[in-house]
Amino acid sequence: MNEKLKDTTIDLLLDGVKTKIEDVKENYKWQKLFVSTGSFCVNNPDTLTMFEQDLFLVFSKDNLKQMAKKLKDKRGYEFPQLLHRELYDLMVRYEIPAMEAETYIHHFIQVIINYLEENDPDKTLEIFLGDLKKEIEKYFFALESKLELVLNQIADLKEEKVLSYSITDIDIQIRRESKYKGMGLDFFKLDDEQFESRFQSVINDERIYVVGKSREETTYRLLNELRQKNSDRVTLIIKSEEEWNKLQKANVSGNILVPFFYAEKIVAIPNNTNIFVYGEDEPCYTRDKVVLRKRTKRNIINALEEIGIDYNEAYNIVDNTHGLYVPLKKKLFNGAMYSKPDWVEGHSDVVMTALLCGEWTEATGDVLVFEELSGKTYIECKKELETYLHRENPFVVTNTSYRGSNLQLASVEDAWEELDIYITDELWSKFILLFYEVLIESEPIFDYPFEKHFEASIYAEKPEWSPTLKKGMIRTLIMRAYYRGHEENQKQIDNIVSRVLDTITSKERWGYISQYLTDLCEASPESVLRKLEDELKQPQGLLELFEANDGDFMTSRHYYTNVLWAVEQLVQQKKYVVRALEWLWKVDSYNLKYSISNSPKGVLDVVFCAWINESALSVDKKIELARKAIENYPNAWDVIASKLPQGTNSTCSTLNTPKYRKIDEHEELYVHEVNKTYIEYLMMCVDSACTDAEKWNKIIQHIKSYDVTIQNEVLKKLILNCREMCDEEKIKIKNEMRYEIYRHRYYHDADWSISEEMLCKYESTMNEIVLSDKVYEYLYIFSPVYEFPLLHPVPFSREECKDLREKNHILREEEIKTRFKEFKEKKYSLEKLIKLAVKEEHSILGEVLAQFYCDGLFNEKLFILLMELDEEGKDVYDYVRYLHRNGSVDLNEVIGMVKKLSNNKNLLMNLITLEFIEDDDNALIAKEDEEIKKMYWSRNIRLRISDKAEHKVFMWALDECKKYGSLHTYLELLYDIRDKISFQELYNAIFAISNLKGDVASSMTDYYLEEILKELQEAFIMDDEKCAELATLEWMCRNVLEWEQMKCMQKIMKNDPTFYAQLVRIIYKADDDDPSDKKKRELANKMYSGFDKAKFCPTEKDGKVSYENLKNWIEKFKELLVSQKQERLFGNLVGRLLAYSPIGEDGYSPCEAVRKIIEEYHSDSLKTSYVVAEENKRGVHTVDAGKSELILHHRYKKNAEGLQEQYPRTAEIYFTLSDIYKREADFERKRAEDEW
Repeated sequence: MNEKLKDTTIDLLLDGVKTKIEDVKENYKWQKLFVSTGSFCVNNPDTLTMFEQDLFLVFSKDNLKQMAKKLKDKRGYEFPQLLHRELYDLMVRYEIPAMEAETYIHHFIQVIINYLEENDPDKTLEIFLGDLKKEIEKYFFALESKLELVLNQIADLKEEKVLSYSITDIDIQIRRESKYKGMGLDFFKLDDEQFESRFQSVINDERIYVVGKSREETTYRLLNELRQKNSDRVTLIIKSEEEWNKLQKANVSGNILVPFFYAEKIVAIPNNTNIFVYGEDEPCYTRDKVVLRKRTKRNIINALEEIGIDYNEAYNIVDNTHGLYVPLKKKLFNGAMYSKPDWVEGHSDVVMTALLCGEWTEATGDVLVFEELSGKTYIECKKELETYLHRENPFVVTNTSYRGSNLQLASVEDAWEELDIYITDELWSKFILLFYEVLIESEPIFDYPFEKHFEASIYAEKPEWSPTLKKGMIRTLIMRAYYRGHEENQKQIDNIVSRVLDTITSKERWGYISQYLTDLCEASPESVLRKLEDELKQPQGLLELFEANDGDFMTSRHYYTNVLWAVEQLVQQKKYVVRALEWLWKVDSYNLKYSISNSPKGVLDVVFCAWINESALSVDKKIELARKAIENYPNAWDVIASKLPQGTNSTCSTLNTPKYRKIDEHEELYVHEVNKTYIEYLMMCVDSACTDAEKWNKIIQHIKSYDVTIQNEVLKKLILNCREMCDEEKIKIKNEMRYEIYRHRYYHDADWSISEEMLCKYESTMNEIVLSDKVYEYLYIFSPVYEFPLLHPVPFSREECKDLREKNHILREEEIKTRFKEFKEKKYSLEKLIKLAVKEEHSILGEVLAQFYCDGLFNEKLFILLMELDEEGKDVYDYVRYLHRNGSVDLNEVIGMVKKLSNNKNLLMNLITLEFIEDDDNALIAKEDEEIKKMYWSRNIRLRISDKAEHKVFMWALDECKKYGSLHTYLELLYDIRDKISFQELYNAIFAISNLKGDVASSMTDYYLEEILKELQEAFIMDDEKCAELATLEWMCRNVLEWEQMKCMQKIMKNDPTFYAQLVRIIYKADDDDPSDKKKRELANKMYSGFDKAKFCPTEKDGKVSYENLKNWIEKFKELLVSQKQERLFGNLVGRLLAYSPIGEDGYSPCEAVRKIIEEYHSDSLKTSYVVAEENKRGVHTVDAGKSELILHHRYKKNAEGLQEQYPRTAEIYFTLSDIYKREADFERKRAEDEW
């Protein structure tokens, strides 16, 4: 049952459940779903009615949709588990005992399966239901026996007057106390593989000491683990010291006992596993304690989503609580009351300073701010704050990330809830003055160009005040004025934010402030909006910021997006939405180019989406503003037109919302309102399209989704507007309509296709658009073959796909012939037709004229006309190509005519490429001048050589391409003819690439080189002389080839250290080198990339290394370094290479020969270099909260232990690696706990 269900199977299963539930609902037999005989355990009539209503709610249409989504999302749910989860939660709410609940659920699932089997005539579900039945029976009887075991033990203890609880009891308690349906013990994921392994290894010990962040949360996580992994044993939870003391006197053994109460001393009960749980702030003096680490934030978010909380809300919950259990518990459980923590009772100056700063680092400026506000030294402040740090309900927490660590409030909301009333006017005034001073100070990174910001972030000076503190102080403004409702402070905050924004006088300053603009906007939306409006009247660099939107090369950060995110907040507030939208339209009118999707237009697209409401606008207001925008802003028509119905589901992004400031609730949209918006949008687009053919074509693409009456109305307006258009505009509309008619008739069975009745209306409308110059009516015949707009095509059918394609080709040819016949009979101007057609972007004019107008024969008069009218030569080329392919034109004669009629060298060269070269002496290109030859041999069209050509033709082509071509065309030709020439000729030819000029880089060029070299390496790897030459070539191509592809260079370096030592001589300084030698530095820079790629184990061959050969290589290498006065590099370079050793015969790394060398030549530099190389071999990896680092820690440790007796120096390297990855595992885990 581990395989994933297909979506169709899921639909069948849930449809069956729905039908069965509806059946029993109609016949009032729903109790039979749970019991076959007797009565359901809920007897009270009122309670029974409520249970019935809730049962049908569980299997309501909406909830079944949610079940289907969970199953189809493949998020770990399986059909029976999902039904069990829904029903079990229902049973718990009605206080049905666990054993009875499980029996009822088992009966329910059996009834459903039987019903599905009886109503599965096609046997679609037969195998699945059969397997499901067996699995459920097995699961139920195992569960029944386990529950019975636990219940019997609890019952026995009850007789001895000992009150104990099962894991199921705790699960039920959580479900009843939780605010969220479906939240049980499984919410508390263990999320610590390291702990899991250690815990399971001691599960049979008499005493287990577990330390976690919070005692209660740790207990729940342990119980969840015990339920999943140790359900074969009875687990009893005791909730008071009195009951525990009673239990000591009872005769119990073999159980897992968990005391779940506070006491000074708890004595272990012999012959059982006693699990003692400690909070982080409680002393646990045993050395054998097992530490359960804090859950990662990602794990908590996933758990919140599983109980039905929206992702954004889940994110905010975890962000506000830092994943700490006590503040999290307040949000998840009903009626939780807590005594005030000690940091509230004292509300010292240090605590109040921490509240106002919010978060901070130990940067110089941060420390000074802290000292100024608190009146104490930072050392004193930190000492006090540390007393509130490591506890179940801390005031502050340490946040660790790649950027460093900082202190911050553990729960911002809780801290402000408790401490807000203690902020004095004097303290607040001091904070405001400091806030201005801190925020107006820019950061050194903004002294560098934006595109250099990634590099500058590494070498630029660090700012005096950290961005962390700045964000924390801005959040304080938000919490004070808005979150805590101090309206009297809002004007003061508006003023201070305005003063900060008034310091912006340049693009760089905008870039700096933009990092904080979304938060400033939340603190003072009025100030931010006013500044943005003023910027368009008196520019201070914002538009330049929008123009500089390429981002830096590494992170592609775009500062202007921060401004847009702030505006997105504003459009969700009724007070500001109209002004914010006006600002967006104005900025969009500048038509700036954006390298990413974030743009003013992107925000407008979301706001004016017809089927979803993401802004504070009502439907009527949205329509009104759309109409005004079309009247006032040049791009508005396209934005609104793009919001017309597509005929398929469109997507729509969401907008950035404030974290604390509430936005105005989006009005819920009803179907009639969406339809109204679509109609109004269409009509305003139609009314303003006037005589613009491009706009009308967009309307034509959308109107099919509207009611027939509306379509007819639009088509009437189209006809009226067309009367005012010129023929050039009219034909665009007629051809668009022709194509739409073709498309809908071709795909007549598609859901989106228009009815035949309406298509006839389209056709009559098209015919009512009259052109004064009839030549325009023939332009469509030059449409590409597979897009040819037949008005009555043979409709698409999967069964007859090939046949219908052929039938439509025939219809196309017949129509073109008919139309040309008519054209000739009416004596229309061919010159005019060609003149119009050459302007068309996707026209195949030349080919159609050759095939149908000239009946496949060369027409000199038409050719001359084409030459005159087709300046580019594309259609002339198509004309000749078709005739040449059919053997009805002499290419030599045509080229002669072209030379007489035109000086179009590109056309001439293209026509020459049509020749299949059979004889090099008579080849057309051989007769041309140097310029044409260079164009020909450097072209992007593959060379055509006849199959009848002799060997000398291929060699001639190579010589010519070498003389006139580029690196790409030469390698392409060599690749194409490699099986036409000998290996020796291929070998000789490849070396010519060193003299060829490189052209535009192409992945195909690299591919040709790699494939040619692969064949040559296989042919000559055993020929020492040729192998050495190929190695030189490989080295020349080192920037293209990977080390694995440099087979000959590998052989050379592995067999002899001379070349490797020469590279060292070039790249590294010798003891007597002149440090100012500029030429050597430049050469070293050129060589380094190739040197860095050279990762090999000396003398390795086919996975084996000979100690004698390796020893000789090492000794010779050392001698060379001594002679180069670079002996100091020996350990570093050898360690780097030895890390690429194959595995030894005993399964440990490195191989035996390398181990011996390490033992002989061991040094600190060799060890360090080996370790670094081994770490670098890991490459790119997925961040997974330290799990993969932990695996590596164990792997390297095991390797080291296998070597330590015989090869202690080598083992030391692997113990070092093991320690490194242990530290990294701990760091990654802590990072996952602290940040996203």
